Amino acid sequence: MSGQSPDPLEQIMATVVSGFQQTTDAIRELQLKQEALERQQQQQAKAAYQGMTGCGKSRYVAELVEIEKQKDPTNTRGAQKRVADTIGISSARVTQLLNSDKNRKNGK
Repeated sequence: MSGQSPDPLEQIMATVVSGFQQTTDAIRELQLKQEALERQQQQQAKAAYQGMTGCGKSRYVAELVEIEKQKDPTNTRGAQKRVADTIGISSARVTQLLNSDKNRKNGK
């Protein structure tokens, strides 16, 4: 009846596996929080856009596109697409708002 202690290698492996599991759980929790924040931001952006008049929409969309361009200055069309997706309008509508002389002049 020898009291054999657990193998040290098995203890280390169990600790490593447990650590990886905790890290994975923490990453998943952060991803869920990030998704919730992105949904909230999208809802707020849509609400702001919906509450504006034509010239306000043009200026708002132009500002959002500029913010998105800063993330990737070489991809202007990508910035416009991301803005369109965020506020729930078509890419063509974003282009229309950006190119509208009347709306830009009324707001400035």
